Amino acid sequence: MHDKDTLYWIWLSLHCGDASREFRLLIERIDSPFDIYRLEDDELLGLHEVGHVLRDRLADKSLERAYAILSFCKREGIDIVTYGDRRYPKRLRTLEDPPVLLYCAGTFPDLNSRLCVGIVGTRSISEYGRQSAYTISYELAAAEVCVISGMALGVDAVAHAGALEAGGLTVAVLGCGIDVLYPRAHKALRRAIREYGAIVTEYPPGEEPHGYHFPKRNRLISGLSQGVLVIEGNLSSGAMITASRAIAQGRDVFALPGKVNESNSDGPNELIRNGANVALGAEDILMHYDFLYRNVINYRSLRRAKRNAGLTEEALLRYGLAYGKTEKRQTPKQTAEQAVDTPSGVSKKEESVTEREASDASAAILASLDETSRRVYGAMPTDHAVAPDAFSDEGIGIADAVTALTMLELNGLVQSLPGGLYLRS
Repeated sequence: MHDKDTLYWIWLSLHCGDASREFRLLIERIDSPFDIYRLEDDELLGLHEVGHVLRDRLADKSLERAYAILSFCKREGIDIVTYGDRRYPKRLRTLEDPPVLLYCAGTFPDLNSRLCVGIVGTRSISEYGRQSAYTISYELAAAEVCVISGMALGVDAVAHAGALEAGGLTVAVLGCGIDVLYPRAHKALRRAIREYGAIVTEYPPGEEPHGYHFPKRNRLISGLSQGVLVIEGNLSSGAMITASRAIAQGRDVFALPGKVNESNSDGPNELIRNGANVALGAEDILMHYDFLYRNVINYRSLRRAKRNAGLTEEALLRYGLAYGKTEKRQTPKQTAEQAVDTPSGVSKKEESVTEREASDASAAILASLDETSRRVYGAMPTDHAVAPDAFSDEGIGIADAVTALTMLELNGLVQSLPGGLYLRS
C-alpha cells in the first residue's frame, strides 16, 4: 500500500540510512516526512537533534532515486510499510533505532495483535539442532504464533520450513534489498515465504548483503518479537548478537540446552548460565506467555500438531533445504570417526560426486563475492583457524578482514570459533 507520503518516506530512509538513532529524534520533532523534505537551509541548521552529516543529506532534495524505488515496488508488487503507517509494528516503535520503513514481499501481517517469537541459530546446524528447530517452529506456528527469523542457512531456514509445513505464519527479515536472492540456495524457500508469509527488509531494492548489515538486521528480528529462542551457536555467532539485542530491547530470551563438549552448544548454554529461559520445546515458550496471550494461542491446534511435528527429509526438500544427515559440513569438534562415517547405501563413487558438487558450489559462491572476500578465503590455511589480523601481510586491514570473514561465514565457506578465530568449513 503506497500513500501520498510514501515517496517522501523513501527519500527520508535513503538519507537516514539503516538503524539510525537520529531518525527517531527527528521524527519526534517533525512527524511528517514531507515537512522534513520542505525544510529550508536555515531551518535545517536549527535541527540540533541531529548531526551535521544528516543535516547535509537532508539538504539534498532530489527525488530521483526515491521515484525509481517507488516505481519498482509498484511494478513488482512490493509493499512499503512506513513509520507513519498504522500497520507499522508497535514493538519496533519502542526501539532507539527503528527503521524508517519496511519493504515487504508477500502480505504484511498484523504483528501487533499476535505473539511473535524469533528463532535464530548457527548456519552449521547439527541433526539435534535441525530436529529441534523444525519441531519447535512447527508447533509454535500451529498454535498461531508468528515465527520470525532471518532466512539464513541452517537454523533460520529450518525454522521457516517448520512454520510453513504447519500452515502457520512466518516472517523473514533480510539484511539486503527485497529483490536480492540471498542466500542463493533459498529460492524455493523464499518463494514459499512470500506466498504464505512475508519477507521484509529496511534496505532499498538492489542493496547487496554486506556483512555489516546483518548485526543491524538482527535488531529487527528481536525487535519484532516478544521473545527470541537461540538454537545452537558458538559464543561469537550472529545468534548471540541477536540475543544480546533482545536483552537490550527488553525482550525475553530462550535457549535450547546442548552438550557441553560441542561448540554449537556454547552459546545457548552460556545464555542459560546467565539467566535465559530454558526451552526444551514449544510449550515452554507458550507457557511463558499464557497469561497475556491465552486468547490468541491455539492450544487445540497445538495438540493436533504434536502428533505430526516430526521432521522428514521430504519436508525440507520441498523448500530446497539439503540439511540432512549426509551433509558434509562438520564442526571443529567432530571426531575423525564421525567425519568418515558413510551413510548406508552410499558408495565411495557417489561420495566423490557429492564432494565434487560441493566443491563446484563453493567455487560458484566464492565467485559471486567481492575481491577482498576472495583474497581472504584464498589466504586462509586449510588446517587451522586464524584471527582477522592474520591477513595483514596480504595488505588487508582488520576491519576489511572482519567484513570479508563475515560474508564468507554467511555463505557457509568459513565458520567462526570462540576467541574471534575463523576456520574454513
